[in-house]
Amino acid sequence: MTTNMKLQKLTAEVARILNVDSVEPDVGLGELGVDSLVIVELLLACEQIYGGRVSPEDLNIDQYTTLSDFDRNFTKAAAEAHAEDALV
Repeated sequence: MTTNMKLQKLTAEVARILNVDSVEPDVGLGELGVDSLVIVELLLACEQIYGGRVSPEDLNIDQYTTLSDFDRNFTKAAAEAHAEDALV
């Protein structure tokens, strides 16, 4: 799955979680109305879409974080995890 496809899947999942028709990937989470409970669902969705597990502390999530930011961070984390696995 390409990065663009993953971001589309992520935005669709967030729209489902928030019970809205669609969300823009470059809008801050605060503007979308994302709270701490939604962050947990969002992290679980990201783990399924991107593979692997990432600590919320590693993502530096705040109200200005966008879904595009999540996409970049999870893509990077997944690549690093695969690189570490290849070394073992």
